[in-house]
Order: sequence, then C-alpha cells, then structure tokens
Amino acid sequence: MRENRNKKIMIAGTNETAYQFGFLSMLKLKLREVTFFRLPHLKEETVMDLKYATSLFSTGSFVVGNEKDFQDTDILVITATEEKMEDETESSFLRRNILLVRKIINQAMANQFSGLILIATEPTDIFTYLVWKFSGLPKERIFGLGTYIDSMFLQQLLSQKMLVSLRDVNAFIIGGSSGKHKIAAWSRSNVGGNPILSLTMDPNSGVDQEDMFEMEQKVLERTLFSEKAESYFTDASALIKLVQFILNNEEAIVPLVHLGDIEGLSDIPLALPVSLGENGIRKATGFVFSDSEKKELVTVAKEIRQQLDWIEKG
Repeated sequence: MRENRNKKIMIAGTNETAYQFGFLSMLKLKLREVTFFRLPHLKEETVMDLKYATSLFSTGSFVVGNEKDFQDTDILVITATEEKMEDETESSFLRRNILLVRKIINQAMANQFSGLILIATEPTDIFTYLVWKFSGLPKERIFGLGTYIDSMFLQQLLSQKMLVSLRDVNAFIIGGSSGKHKIAAWSRSNVGGNPILSLTMDPNSGVDQEDMFEMEQKVLERTLFSEKAESYFTDASALIKLVQFILNNEEAIVPLVHLGDIEGLSDIPLALPVSLGENGIRKATGFVFSDSEKKELVTVAKEIRQQLDWIEKG
C-alpha cells in the first residue's frame, strides 16, 4: 500500500455516511488530514469523538475546516443531503439538495480547489452532472458512487451461487442511480473467464437464466432497502474502497457515474465501467455491450436527460 501521509481528504456532509466514512478512513487510510467541512447541522461532538479515537492510532488528524481548506484538498467526498421535511415533495427535496451542493462547490472553486470529487449524494447520476456544471472541472475528476455497490453485490451473489472465490467473478450493473435505471450487463459478466451467458447453456454449471433473474431481483431489493433505510455502513465502506483505489493508483475497473456521450446525447451521467486511479477516471476499453443492453442504456440516457432538462429549466 502506498504511503499517503501527504494526502488530504475533505468530507462535505452531515449524515451518518459522512461520519462512518470518517471513522473508516482513520482505520484504513494513512492520510495527513481528514477535514469535515463546516456545514449547518455538523455534529462537532461526533468529530471531537473521532479526534479522540485518532489519538489511539498512529494516523493523521481530524479537523473541522472552512472554505479555505479546499485549496490543498486532494479528494472531496460529498455525502451532503438536507433532512427531508414531513409531506415534502420529491421535487422540492431535490431542489433543496441541489442548492446545498451548489453552495459547497461554489465555495470550493472560489478557493482554488483542483482535486478529485467523489459524489455519494443521491441521485448520484444527477449530482455528478450538476457538480461538473457547477465546478467547471474536467470530467475525469468528477464521478459518482453510481452502481458500484450493486455490482459488488451481484458479484457476491454469483460467487455464492457458483461456489467460487469472489476474486474470480466479474459482473457489472450499469445505467442510472434509480432502481428502474439499473441494468445487469450479463454480456460483460464472467466467472473464471467463462462468460455467464455461456455457462447458462451448460446444465452442469450451477447457474441458469432463472438464477440470473433472481439475482437481478435481489439487486433491486437492495436498492429499495438503501432508499428506505439509508445504508450508511454500506455506502461508507464503498467510498473507502474507491478512495483506496485512488490513493494507491490501482487503475481498478469499477462502474462509476461519469459524463459521456451515447447515441447523439452528449454529457450524460451514466454508470459504466471506468479505470480509477490517482488522476481520476479514464474510459475502460473492451466493454462492448449486447444490443439489448445498449437499447436499455439509450432509454435510461434519454430519461436522465429529461430529468436534467427539467432541473436546468428551473
């Protein structure tokens, strides 16, 4: 593992994901500093508890910072979300969150922020696009959590079903952040190098098309659970893994939301496999999806574009 004592992460968020991520960063990452950006409702007593915990380990420091701290931040992790009010409509709630994230980004850019931005505020596809618009940073420096957790969950289901090591499984959920926009990319999935679609034709493989359908349903159930229960531990753990890929410059292939073009539509935020390293993301080559998967992706892209048009029209 690389030594990252000279690296600094800033967390912009006051939900449990932010605090859990902060705690895990102390255990898993060797950093110069983890800064909690001072936002309304930040639990400074929780940050103080984290600072006390830090004293028990040989690690960097936790601080509560302000906009000046953006200048030397290497990675900005955004989990920020407003607390939903009783009887508030989804559109009103979304707009309040947009204002919150925009204020954070405006402060960051006014203070010469030039690092990477990892977005966990839902929906991550919409906010990845908006953060790019608000910041003016290059596309490769901005990416959202997207379908990374769903893909890891699908890989685990395949591993358990076929009784093989998780490291021998590759599988991806692609598309958008909402459950209806998530697509199982079976054409790019394999176990031990053997394509899943080929294995379903082998009666001795232990997996068939009915199993594939059941796995898709379980992925959807996980999505619905996270929307209702707010899966703080899962989200924080996923964020830690992604930050590790960045700090160690692993160039890991992971499905993250990023801006791309598809079928004449430009700058559409979709979760697709990319290579993730210290300079951000770059397009992963060799991922050619099936005709049906491409068709679904285009449909998702058009629906996301409609959402963005509605937001941008005010």
